[in-house]
Amino acid sequence: MSAVLISEPAGGPHTAGRAFSGRPAHARASDNLLAGIPALWLFLFFITPLAFTVVFSFGYSTFGGIALGFTLDNYKAALSGFYLTSFLRTIRFAIAGSALCIVVAFPAAYFIARHAGRWRTAALVVVLIPYFTSFLIRVMSWQILLQRRGPLETFLHLTHIYSGPLDILDTQTAVFIGIVYAYLPIAIVPLYVVLARIPPALVEASRDLGASRWRTLVYLVLPLARPGIATAVLLTAVPMLGELVVPTLLGGDKGVLIGRAIASQYIESENYALGSAMAVLVLIAVAIIVAFLARLTRSFAEVSA
Repeated sequence: MSAVLISEPAGGPHTAGRAFSGRPAHARASDNLLAGIPALWLFLFFITPLAFTVVFSFGYSTFGGIALGFTLDNYKAALSGFYLTSFLRTIRFAIAGSALCIVVAFPAAYFIARHAGRWRTAALVVVLIPYFTSFLIRVMSWQILLQRRGPLETFLHLTHIYSGPLDILDTQTAVFIGIVYAYLPIAIVPLYVVLARIPPALVEASRDLGASRWRTLVYLVLPLARPGIATAVLLTAVPMLGELVVPTLLGGDKGVLIGRAIASQYIESENYALGSAMAVLVLIAVAIIVAFLARLTRSFAEVSA
């Protein structure tokens, strides 16, 4: 195990502090300016729109606009009937889709990290190339694959796995297939990074002490892979909560998720108050996911060779 030793300058930390404070005023001002630019950017283009969304969610919808005020009617509407069904379906899809991405991505990432050898880079390139192509084209390709008399139906008939028409397109099953396919590559990468950093000596020591492959995976590899798992969940579950393209192209009227419902309120119905309330509910769901992941990785100490 390697350790990094950081030595203090002569005179201790107080001397270091005096040395830093002794920098010219214009240099400190430049540092503050450089640090303030991204903070200002974040405030203007992230915090401010979120604040308006929260304020609008308590307002009153007017014809093509919104009147500021305070009412909970928008949240009551967002948590009832069709909108509640869409919201719960979105939560279910995000949890199940993210879990399936982790289940599929983990063995792939483990193989690349441990057994790909000099082909690691090539394997990662193969994984990432589809992700860097047009998202719209990738999703539309599934329309061709899943349609009746399409390639998938033809293959199933030729192999006698399935007979009859393939009625998957414009269903929730097609939406689930689409979102898992779309976000699988970005689940593999963080898992690969954390698995590649686990020292092989630890795995060998576990095996030498009599642990089986399964016990080594459960009690050694998985706990050390917590940051990668948390990152993979964050990169998949959060965008799935707001997914709009996949449900529209693959789900039709049967695959409406909350992202499509919010877009409908803003663009078609122009009910900005209700759309904002639905968006705030998604933000709350995201906050819960982030809090859970923070707790999952709490007190984690990285191990490196």
